[in-house]
Amino acid sequence: MKQVLFCGLFLCSFLISTAQKATYKFPESIKTDQFQLTFQKISSASSSYYINYKIENKGAGVLLLDRSKTTLRQNDGLSNALSKKYQIKPAKNQLVYNQFRIKSPMKAYGDLLTLALDGLRYADNLQPIESKEKFALGEKAIQNIGSFEAKVMEYKVYSDRIYTQIKCTFNGSTNTIGKIDLSKIKVAGGKAKIVKKGDFVFTGKSYTFSINITPDNSPVTIDWTGVLYTLKVNPIQLDKILIKSTKYKEPEKVVAKPQKDSITTAQKPKKCALSYDDFNSLKSDIKKELDAGGKPVEMSREFILSKKCINTNQVIELLPLFNLDGQKLKFAKMAYKFTSDKQRYSLVVGKLSYVKNKQALEEFLELQ
Repeated sequence: MKQVLFCGLFLCSFLISTAQKATYKFPESIKTDQFQLTFQKISSASSSYYINYKIENKGAGVLLLDRSKTTLRQNDGLSNALSKKYQIKPAKNQLVYNQFRIKSPMKAYGDLLTLALDGLRYADNLQPIESKEKFALGEKAIQNIGSFEAKVMEYKVYSDRIYTQIKCTFNGSTNTIGKIDLSKIKVAGGKAKIVKKGDFVFTGKSYTFSINITPDNSPVTIDWTGVLYTLKVNPIQLDKILIKSTKYKEPEKVVAKPQKDSITTAQKPKKCALSYDDFNSLKSDIKKELDAGGKPVEMSREFILSKKCINTNQVIELLPLFNLDGQKLKFAKMAYKFTSDKQRYSLVVGKLSYVKNKQALEEFLELQ
């Protein structure tokens, strides 16, 4: 009897867990002149969502990705991917693994997810650094060339050759990247051999290379013309990506029926607002609730629900009463349902302080 009961419970829990799982449709690849992004995996577990994609650098610059700024929204909840930074050079690709912890009110196995790739930047627009002065090689020689510092780390003179090792440090601003192209370097004073080709260099980082020179008894110098460059880093703006399960159904569009010219005043949409006394009473109640450490948004909902009416201007005037931007966002979402002039509600977005909260309200309104 116990075995039968155990099997029955196991089968029941298995069927429930299986029924919960969702299969997702892959969005189309994103293609630009700079990169191509192709989705590889989208899945959900009880505690996390997993979204993996391959991204390939198609341009001549450097593709930068801060994974922690990638966000996933589900059921009006928001989660950031676990932190990691990527630097993808030209013609290279990277498989990016994203894990999003499920935070309330998010739920597992959702039918509609909204992915925002806000951590992408691209460094291009090569700007050459001009240097009229040649670099005279010798023990501990140093030269500053624009945002670069060149320093001789090692300098040895033999009977038949000269060996030197040079470290180039990029000291540009954080919104720039340096590039070294050693194919363009010109060495005077003998026949030079350089094994390395050069590379991209990030702020505060260095690139070291060596030169073997068969001397001709003249001064040994380096001409940096065409060797050193800076690239400017710019953010990449992408539209939010909707990820849908195979069970997701698009909401039906309601087609308004044409109204007759003889429509009565009673049939016209009612644009109502809180009365002067009710509005001032609500303001006073919110202040008291805040001072008492209570729940002003919940209290406001009960008040507005009883009156069944408020307009956008009144919502905007009430927002400054809340100390925290998160409370303002919560109040704005709550009040929308009762607002008589919803077509003007986008004005509320600009009254929030933080970008993430503005984006959250915009996304909320898009789904209404």
